[in-house]
Amino acid sequence: MVNRFVILIRSVLRERLNLLCALVLAFLVGASAPVAQEASAKAPSLATTVLDAEALEAPGDDTGPAAEIPQGAEVELTGDAAPGFLAVYYDGEAVWVPAQHLSLDDRPGIDSGMTVADIALLEPPTPEAFVREIILEGQAVILTGTSVYGYDAAPHDGSGGWIDARDLPQ
Repeated sequence: MVNRFVILIRSVLRERLNLLCALVLAFLVGASAPVAQEASAKAPSLATTVLDAEALEAPGDDTGPAAEIPQGAEVELTGDAAPGFLAVYYDGEAVWVPAQHLSLDDRPGIDSGMTVADIALLEPPTPEAFVREIILEGQAVILTGTSVYGYDAAPHDGSGGWIDARDLPQ
């Protein structure tokens, strides 16, 4: 009877030891796996004017001026875009500025694109990623300048994500 009990205890301990070894091995393999490149797809909140910029009431060259924004002014991006124009908050008012008059870093201009079909805004920059939302055809998106594996960071409606660069015309 004692021998059976000892054999049973050894068997249970061996199974637990095997399970523990498997867990440790799985942890070590997971910890050594390559980590995906971290990159921000969130909307930049601030931009700087690189030239004196005439702020407009609406996007387009045929709309009335709303204000004059001096060179070097820091403005808050609203996240709205139209071909060649970005919406910003200036003096507490939402106005439109030509995108080439703004900068996110040391180079002038902020890129934007117009969707030519409904496209997915993805959580990480991978084909099998979670779809945060669908950006409808004809919508303008701001491109932050960050690109990973053929995907461009593009905020839309206050949500940051990634779009396949092939989904925007060049």
